[in-house]
Amino acid sequence: MEPLSGNDPRRVGEFQLRARLGNGGMGRVYLGFSPAGRAVAVKVVHPELARDQQFIRRFRQEVAAARAVSGIYTAPVITAGPDDDPPWLATVFVPGPSLATLISSRGPLPEAAAWRLAAGLAEALQAVHACGLVHRDLKPANVLLAADGPHVIDFGISRAMDDTVLTAKGMVVGTPGFMSPEQASGAPVEPASDVFSLGCVLAYAAAGVQPFGEGSAPAVLYRVVSGQPDLARVSPGLRQIVAACLVKDPAGRPGLAALAAMISRDGPAVAASPTSFWPGPLAEVIRRYQAESGYDRWFAVATHTVTARESGPVQTAHLPPSQAFPQAAGHAGTWAPARPQSAGGPRWTPQPSAAASNQPYPAAAWPQGSPVPYQPAPGWPTPAARARPGIPGPVLTAVRLMYAGAAVSFVNVVVSLAAINQIKTVFEAQHPLAQGAAQGIATLAAAAVIIGGAVAIGVWLTLASASRKGRSWARTAGTILFGLDTIWLLGTLGKANIPVIKTFGVLIWLIGLMALISLWRRQSSGYFRDSRRR
Repeated sequence: MEPLSGNDPRRVGEFQLRARLGNGGMGRVYLGFSPAGRAVAVKVVHPELARDQQFIRRFRQEVAAARAVSGIYTAPVITAGPDDDPPWLATVFVPGPSLATLISSRGPLPEAAAWRLAAGLAEALQAVHACGLVHRDLKPANVLLAADGPHVIDFGISRAMDDTVLTAKGMVVGTPGFMSPEQASGAPVEPASDVFSLGCVLAYAAAGVQPFGEGSAPAVLYRVVSGQPDLARVSPGLRQIVAACLVKDPAGRPGLAALAAMISRDGPAVAASPTSFWPGPLAEVIRRYQAESGYDRWFAVATHTVTARESGPVQTAHLPPSQAFPQAAGHAGTWAPARPQSAGGPRWTPQPSAAASNQPYPAAAWPQGSPVPYQPAPGWPTPAARARPGIPGPVLTAVRLMYAGAAVSFVNVVVSLAAINQIKTVFEAQHPLAQGAAQGIATLAAAAVIIGGAVAIGVWLTLASASRKGRSWARTAGTILFGLDTIWLLGTLGKANIPVIKTFGVLIWLIGLMALISLWRRQSSGYFRDSRRR
């Protein structure tokens, strides 16, 4: 969740916008509030797409499809403005991370949580199919995890089962790693296609990797149609459920009612709770995610006024978050009226209390306080270090390449030192009288290699860290250094007679080139630009 920038609208329809939730290919999603203070997610279409009449027809279809779907585990549409400029859509706000965000940042789900996810998604798809719709794009990014269970969102490419297909003949729509074989091959798509996608999502949630691997879209689609899924990391009990969903023949897959019965019969017993759908570890992770995302902070920013009688006429007073919003109650601190800041009446300012240090948002800094650092919930698996969510793929690729450049530079130092020692030994054997001179030259060469290698490793790691943080100077510095390295390499290739120097020089140059290309891609530029605004 990010604050609004100067280019973001402040109001859409009847809703006041308070923060940006995300940015996708269709448009931006904002956290908004109704006049009564109810939180909603508002999707605003990109202006360039709003001028595309074919897209507007598809957007109207999304609105109609989403309005038709109801159920515990979907995010119902509240209202929409498909004919406004730009068009928009408001749904119930689901306070929780997407499954994609959770898996990428904290690793695969514990087994008990994966079973609960399977049950919730089966019920959600039953609600979708009961309306005569096929979702057609069930994937981790379209599954939000809230305290009351998973919520399926984004019916942007749904179609009525008794209606015509929205896309042109032969056109494939969906996400390669999570679509069914019939969808990948352009064949008619029925409810069984969503069952296959459900199996892919469950395999990803339980194992942390896509069942048909990653790579280019054609390669993944080929494996979806002709290959076998990799379910080795999925627990044996859940593996049977997933394998049944991933049968290539749609007629061989279980229906959702039968699938729900299998999950209920084979899954582990989970203690029911009126306050949380999930087992303890995942419930705690979702609770901490909400605290880290600052949802309460944005509730507190919403404008609500009440009347307060003081010694004189009735005035309008802005209440503190702990009184105006029950969601924000419980934060430490006492509230006292301050001097009036406008003609609208006195405002309230927070005063710290002794218990403030135990709260996620110290009252003295409300609402600018920082959330407490994340601590893994008990029972949650500890995965390898992962990049924080929100960093675009090209930037992550560039960072990984920079780490590879640092590793190659280290290997280059080791190999170069061995080569220098070997050359010194051969020279001393051929010129016994010049051993002292050879030793001195070798020592100087080794010192130069070590110093140069240390500088190179430091530069690689510094640029990697700056790129992860969105520092715009990292791209400029990287470009300048790449130009200097190119000049050095051209000189080295023409003069150096040691093959190892040429080999590592070319390898490091190629790594730098690929990293630089990734840093200057459009997604990377947007990330650096947004980071500079923050």
